[in-house]
Amino acid sequence: MTGVAVRQWGIRCSVAGTALPRLDHPQSLRTDPMKGNTARFFSTTLLTVALAGSGVAAGAAEVQHHGVGTVSPGDKTELANALVGPLRIAAGPGESTFVTQNFAGLLSSVDGNGVVMNLVERPNIEVGGVTTHGPDTYFTESVGGPGETRPLVANVSVLRNGAVTVLADLAAFETANNFDAKSEYGLQNTPQSCLDQLPPPIAPYAGPHGGEVYSHPYATALDPTGHTLFVADAGANSIFAIDLATGAVRFISLIGPVPTVLTAADAAEFGLPACTIGRTYNSEPVPTDIEVGKDGYLYVSSLPGVPEGEMAGSVLKIDPATGNGASVIVGLHTPTGLAFDDKGNLFIAELMANRISVVPAGTTKAVLFTQAVLPADVEVDSKGLLATTNVLPAPDAPPNGMLVRYGLVYGG
Repeated sequence: MTGVAVRQWGIRCSVAGTALPRLDHPQSLRTDPMKGNTARFFSTTLLTVALAGSGVAAGAAEVQHHGVGTVSPGDKTELANALVGPLRIAAGPGESTFVTQNFAGLLSSVDGNGVVMNLVERPNIEVGGVTTHGPDTYFTESVGGPGETRPLVANVSVLRNGAVTVLADLAAFETANNFDAKSEYGLQNTPQSCLDQLPPPIAPYAGPHGGEVYSHPYATALDPTGHTLFVADAGANSIFAIDLATGAVRFISLIGPVPTVLTAADAAEFGLPACTIGRTYNSEPVPTDIEVGKDGYLYVSSLPGVPEGEMAGSVLKIDPATGNGASVIVGLHTPTGLAFDDKGNLFIAELMANRISVVPAGTTKAVLFTQAVLPADVEVDSKGLLATTNVLPAPDAPPNGMLVRYGLVYGG
């Protein structure tokens, strides 16, 4: 994504569990050959979704356990429509919901009657990553990056009493550190004679390379104390923490590459030479959402890069104190949003699968909650499960992103 920081030949990830291994260690990953792989791309002005390669961190752990039972969707209510790329949401005070219209540079609120009010307007800048805490609303502002002429901007800002203040400059933090500079992305153990055959436009990305200087803060989550804001940076391949009192940024975890074995279908799809078939390609896994569980761990959805393995997405669990982690849920198709209910059930928006899944508390397998057209994010409020759907416009059609709510029906 360009707007969501999933780029055609590279991306990022995160992990955790009981005995939590280092996330950037190659032995935390396993290689899964893909068969019959078909890559798909959906591009908008600010977003290119590049679906991903296979391979996830080993060591699955249970999702936090707070109750037993089933959950199914109740009545569906449409709260707002005609939204422009509503990729992130947060439950607000009362019956309000905060929505980022990423493609329009808007932070908006939707009241209980479906009235949309724009709170922040940033023309030509992506607005996302919204989280609320009392009277304060935190959000991200992003522009620029690899291949762009505009300067890199990657701010975490706060809307307080009608005024916007930059809390942290992640572009400066990434420029000073570039934590994944030494990560090993691209084709691995490939003879130079083969690398020389790569098409020039993709050679810098398909060939061996480290991470570029790029920050794209995409999702945020507040810690239970209200003192720290966690950030999933889909450009930096990292998880950061921001002190809300001082704005100081702290590095938590660098996510390691996701290896996949290239197939003949991959080579044909991307115009790669035949010598790449059977070679390992390390994708940059992208974190797309972050939640803080009641167990204190960070839960992160990861949507890796090309070549696409339709079930290559995952949810990862990270210890915020050490940065160590392990995989929790695997076999997901483009997971882009996460939300826990108070029983410990984990809801997952699977964008290109057109579904919202749920991982029942105490289990590690995602099952269908409901079909939904292009869902990007989910959030639990006092009335049910909020979701944004239809977030990517059809070709030659006006944007018609929607905010909906599903009732939650619990069984024994």
